[in-house]
Amino acid sequence: MTVHDILQLNNDDESTLDIQAAQELAERCLAAEPGSREWSSMVAALTILLDDPSRGVRKAIAKFLAASPYAPAHVVRCLAGDVDEVAVPVLKFSPILSDAELVDLFAEGSDAVQCAIAERAGLPASICAAVCEVGSEISCRTLLRNTSAQVLQSSLLRLAQRFENRPDICDELLKTRDLPLPTRYELLMRLAENLDDHPIVLERVPEHQRHTFLSDAEDKVVLRLALEASVEDLSDFVEHLRVRGKLTTRLLLRAVCCGRLRFFAAALANLGQVPLPRLCSLLITVRRSALQAMLRKAGLPLRAHQAFLLAIDIARQADADFTYDLALDEARMLTETLLAEMQDGALGADEDVTAFLRRFAIDVARLEARLLIRNGGLLTTAAA
Repeated sequence: MTVHDILQLNNDDESTLDIQAAQELAERCLAAEPGSREWSSMVAALTILLDDPSRGVRKAIAKFLAASPYAPAHVVRCLAGDVDEVAVPVLKFSPILSDAELVDLFAEGSDAVQCAIAERAGLPASICAAVCEVGSEISCRTLLRNTSAQVLQSSLLRLAQRFENRPDICDELLKTRDLPLPTRYELLMRLAENLDDHPIVLERVPEHQRHTFLSDAEDKVVLRLALEASVEDLSDFVEHLRVRGKLTTRLLLRAVCCGRLRFFAAALANLGQVPLPRLCSLLITVRRSALQAMLRKAGLPLRAHQAFLLAIDIARQADADFTYDLALDEARMLTETLLAEMQDGALGADEDVTAFLRRFAIDVARLEARLLIRNGGLLTTAAA
């Protein structure tokens, strides 16, 4: 069939063009000089073929024109609105479609259409925002796997709000580095809520110990997130925990015992309303009476003061300045020394605090043993 034959087709003609011939027409169109007679003829032929009853013909044209910046714009736009198997390559690759057009097509499109747009290389922030706002679950997962997409933090937060109860989306979100610590924490807490009836927990943790197990798991999540946080992120994270009522005595005691001195200092500064640099200086310089006043101002219960004061003393002896975290072996020694001191009846230690320290000392010892075996004796990682 010649170009002349194609131009003679009308909407009532059921004739179809051979797929190979359609590809050749598309190729000749791209090779022709724009504005030339040859180019005009090819564009006219391709325009006629937009109504070809053969889906394979339209698909072949779409596949060939998809990535070209020189393809006829109206042909590309018509193909982008065709059935999914025709539209997908155009939606995924065409540089001709504007951001506004893509947003409109996305909002009205099927899952296949949405995923094609979410896969586009270098997807701009405006389209990413649209995906996060109204996209299907599968298209949002596709976007999160698109490493070249410009997904703003605000868009990630919107995804977290929409899919906080979807473990697969949460897992993808947690892999992104731009997710704020408070949001990362909230997602992990959503996942932790499902641990209560998890088969492993039901099988291995006695019923009377499950509350303690889950509480410990939450504290470990907090301290794991705090480990890699910057100073600014850590302050925001601590404030988020304070507002939620999560800066508990148990969490702070676990923090100082497992060597998370930065988190401990940031939490104490927040609770006591003292600038963090000043608090770090006070922790390593002032006398016990002044430290106890700081603990009282932070609202920590009197029964736990002795444990905190001893832990701070031990950290001082290790020349810690509360601006960095301790390694795992240092944390284990701090915990064991603190436990030995607390078990001295002369100190009047609280039984609840001592029982917690005993349990935590076992946890730290297990972590160190596992790390020793994994690293062949090299101990450089901080406590979890």
